[in-house]
Amino acid sequence: MEYNFESDIKFLTGDKALRKSVGEINDIGCRRIMLVCDEMSERVGQIDDMFRQLNKELNIVEKFNRIGERATVSDCEKALRAFKSNDCDSILAVGKKSAMAVAKAVKIMLKDDVSFISNYRTCTVNNISSVRIPLIVVPTNLSSGTEASNFVRIYDTENNEIFEFDTCFAQTNLIILDPIMTDTLPPKTIAASGLYALAMSVMSLAAEEEVCPLAKVYSVTAINLLTENMKKCILQNKVKSFRFRILLASILAGYAYWQTPKDILSELTDRISDRYRADYGNVFCVLFLRYINLHKWSADFDTDALINLIGDNEYLVIKENTSGRNVVADTVNNYYVRMKKLVDYVDSLKDLGVERGHFADIASDVINSSEREGGEYTFSFIMQLLEDSY
Repeated sequence: MEYNFESDIKFLTGDKALRKSVGEINDIGCRRIMLVCDEMSERVGQIDDMFRQLNKELNIVEKFNRIGERATVSDCEKALRAFKSNDCDSILAVGKKSAMAVAKAVKIMLKDDVSFISNYRTCTVNNISSVRIPLIVVPTNLSSGTEASNFVRIYDTENNEIFEFDTCFAQTNLIILDPIMTDTLPPKTIAASGLYALAMSVMSLAAEEEVCPLAKVYSVTAINLLTENMKKCILQNKVKSFRFRILLASILAGYAYWQTPKDILSELTDRISDRYRADYGNVFCVLFLRYINLHKWSADFDTDALINLIGDNEYLVIKENTSGRNVVADTVNNYYVRMKKLVDYVDSLKDLGVERGHFADIASDVINSSEREGGEYTFSFIMQLLEDSY
């Protein structure tokens, strides 16, 4: 199979996907692979599970596993040196969001022949390159959906800065979704992951700008998987098949959402999660639940795409003379309320340690740094959203 390394993502999913991936990985041209993983994924044994499936058939010459909760500049530059010193030619990333970010950053730096991320303070990513670095990703239950995106966020902890990249050169080439990589997680963690995926799916459907055609397909599929499996997964979290479908939904939702232009939710979530070191998905979900009541849904929003996928009408709310906008808000709210009866997930900014006194600063920061004006990028709209979310 031929790969276009600027646009193609191939998915291998299902039982024994890791075992079946060996031939695909070799076909891409991976001869000397660097494994990038976070400390948690190795500590809980997920890396060992993966190696047992691969049966030592891949030539992994370097393992870079010194990655914490956040992908830092130091992590990326150390990983780059490890890649070069071992003459690697490809990257296998396993685990959480931070590991994915480091792997993508290394791929970008290799393409630009840049040794320090700080060089990007004065220049942008070069859009032309003949360098091809295959990137294979193995997500886990703690997926954020960014595995299938071109978006990368790296933290400079020494200078209190953040580097953001959104480039086709951060593209994943092969995503391997294997049920064996889905550990049994507490219901609260499953709910947080699934509700975040649902929020991303609805937001990608609501995007007013023209987006990748696959985004809508993936959003609809993710909603279907979530509404059919979330309740089952929370109540029977030891069943591997349910956990796997939530993982798949997260990846599809992430692909769909990160293919759309940044919106007010992602802008606000970036700043709140950075300021308070709060979980990104939790912040996003809290804001989303209030956003759906404030957003002026366009007349051509595909309400049917949402309505037809809520699982035997279990979550659908249609009141007499209701508008399409209210159908969306009421149905999604009903879904979240029902999940709340099953598991106590975070549902306010106050619970995440956010201080109301910082709202004005957060709103001003978003408006000043954004290229958009008016609409939802106004001080009054953002303040109302933050107040409602508190």
